[in-house]
Amino acid sequence: MEKYTDSSSPQDDSENAAFLNTQYKKDDARRSRSMIYLTFFNLFIFTLSMLSLICAVMSQKDSSGHSAAKLMDQFDIISPAMHQVEYSHTKFELPNPLNSSKYVGITNDVEDAWMDVAYLPDQMISKADFPKLQKPADAMQVTDPRTGETGYRVGIEVFHQLHCLNLLRMSTYPEYYPKLWWSDTNDKPERVREHLDHCIEILRMNLMCFSDVNVFTFHKQAGKEGYWPDYESHHVCRNFDKIKQWANDNAMPEADV
Repeated sequence: MEKYTDSSSPQDDSENAAFLNTQYKKDDARRSRSMIYLTFFNLFIFTLSMLSLICAVMSQKDSSGHSAAKLMDQFDIISPAMHQVEYSHTKFELPNPLNSSKYVGITNDVEDAWMDVAYLPDQMISKADFPKLQKPADAMQVTDPRTGETGYRVGIEVFHQLHCLNLLRMSTYPEYYPKLWWSDTNDKPERVREHLDHCIEILRMNLMCFSDVNVFTFHKQAGKEGYWPDYESHHVCRNFDKIKQWANDNAMPEADV
């Protein structure tokens, strides 16, 4: 019977141990590199997630993400007041009774209220921005008295629209405004009719242009049959007071250049 004998020498065992030790070190190095790459990858994903979250939160708080300026830029339209527009959540609230509104009636206070919102001064757009208006270059020019810059006189549409609305309001009180605004101009009746029709068209175009898609509901009212519309709905409104303040702050002199 043959006896089992170990043919490996101490030198072979030492070489095997050294090889295994080297292999373990390589494996450890690979695992370390993998962990480093994985850590960096997870950190990258986390950073992206945090940036996305921050952007989502800021878009909810900052109305500039839906700004008039961005929309106007998209269609290559410009206004010197385009960056003044701010939005807010507003509920329409009709006064009760209606004639308690400062804009309803024929008192001096009503006249003052309409003068405050419908008869504001004009402003100026720079010569550099004027071509975007797509208007002839022979338009009226004006010099800013504060800076000395020369540009083109412009009016803000909302104040013209309110002016038109006020004229229509006045025309509903013929006894109180027997000659209306044309008393100083001696316009003929057909000219007066033309101006009123102009205002109706201006308001029609703007109402259709901005097409309010908010909704109103219908409810029962005490002492009345059936359901009646409730116009006190919620809207996203532009801050009119800020635009009015900007218009006053940037008013141009009456005289042209």
